[in-house]
Amino acid sequence: MAVLVQVDPEQLVVRLTGADRLWALTAGVAVPTASVTGVRTVGRAEAYRRGAGWRLPGTFWPGLIMAGSYVSRSHGRSFWCVHRADEVLLVDLEGPAYDRLILEVDQPAEVSRAIARARFR
Repeated sequence: MAVLVQVDPEQLVVRLTGADRLWALTAGVAVPTASVTGVRTVGRAEAYRRGAGWRLPGTFWPGLIMAGSYVSRSHGRSFWCVHRADEVLLVDLEGPAYDRLILEVDQPAEVSRAIARARFR
């Protein structure tokens, strides 16, 4: 299970591998890099406290996995793929597809810097 993030000045592509494709009910998402309004790492507990809303479609098993699309009144539409990592990547977006991405990636601080460099250079 892995979330792969490819970033360039034009597009941010999130690819899911293994069972994550099944849990999220998608192979991944792609958004224009220009739609990124912020990016940072946060603790998993903090990400959960921000709330996800209604699963639409996706998977949620408390303490094990949160994957797929979620919608809430307070946070809009979000895409999650988080298992048990202590730190996760939170990408704020402005666009039609999602308002934020919450992802468990290897080296979230490094991925956060790469996204920031591509978007805010």
